[in-house]
Amino acid sequence: MAPEKAVFLSAHFSAIAHATEDVAKVEQAIRFLMGLICRTEMSLSRQYLKGHYGNVITTISAKLAAKRLSPNALRLLSQKLPESDKQFLGTNMSSCIDEEGNLYLRFDKQDAFLGAVRLHESDPIRIKLKFASTYDAEGIVKLSRENGLIL
Repeated sequence: MAPEKAVFLSAHFSAIAHATEDVAKVEQAIRFLMGLICRTEMSLSRQYLKGHYGNVITTISAKLAAKRLSPNALRLLSQKLPESDKQFLGTNMSSCIDEEGNLYLRFDKQDAFLGAVRLHESDPIRIKLKFASTYDAEGIVKLSRENGLIL
C-alpha cells in the first residue's frame, strides 16, 4: 500500500483576547477548534500588547506541524459546520485562499467556547491551513468540496 500523500504542511491558530474578555475562555475556544483537527494536545503561546488606551490585548496562537494534523481535517471541520456557512464558503472561497496555497478560515469565539463551529468575520479565531505545494487554489477548492467544507 502506498503511503498517503500529505495534504497539509501546517495549521496556524490565532485569536485576540481583549481586556474585557477572559483569556482562559478564549484559549478554551481555540483548544476546542484545535481538537477537531489535531491528533495531539498542543500548547498555546501568548503575546501581550497594549491598546491605544493602554488596555492589555493578548494574542493567543499555536502552530501545528503536518504530523500533528489529521489528514481528514477538512472533513472533520465540515461535519461541524452549518449548511449556511458551507454555502457562504462555496460562494466566497476565492477570497479565503491566497496565492501561496493557504486557506484562511475565521470562526466565532463565543460559539467555539460553547462547543459549536460557526464562521464569523468580526474578532474571530483565525485558522490558516497551509496546503502541500501540490495544491493550487483550484485543488484546494476541489478538496474542500470533496470533503464537504463547501457546497
